[in-house]
Amino acid sequence: MDVKIKLVYYNQVGNIDVESVWSKKEGEFYRIKNIPFFASNLSYNDLVKVDEEDGELFFDELVEPSGHSTLQIIFFDEKIISQVTAYFIEQGCSWEGSHKKNYISVDVPADIKYNNIKGHLDVLELEKKLSYKEACLAHKL
Repeated sequence: MDVKIKLVYYNQVGNIDVESVWSKKEGEFYRIKNIPFFASNLSYNDLVKVDEEDGELFFDELVEPSGHSTLQIIFFDEKIISQVTAYFIEQGCSWEGSHKKNYISVDVPADIKYNNIKGHLDVLELEKKLSYKEACLAHKL
């Protein structure tokens, strides 16, 4: 059964905010089952420990990293979103769109060559078409 875990993080203006991710219970821990949009240092398939507070589950600590990396991307040129997301799929990554039309999060599995993806994003960032954050980088550069 999938359950939501709340991730507490600092937003862009330094205020505390919360996002929820889906997870599956594994013994006494939970495995994250979607890509975090705003929180850092967590990725798809990470195994985490939670604290229960008033019937809600809150992230407490990372138990076992999945080896996946998480990228958070904002597009300044919305015309390239479908091209860039198709590129991620070609590379073996998955992505999720947020409630903000020009903002996505990307899961880079452990067995994917990250340097190719980083190079592609760096070019688009230099062209001022997007900006990205390596929110959780498990890959070696």
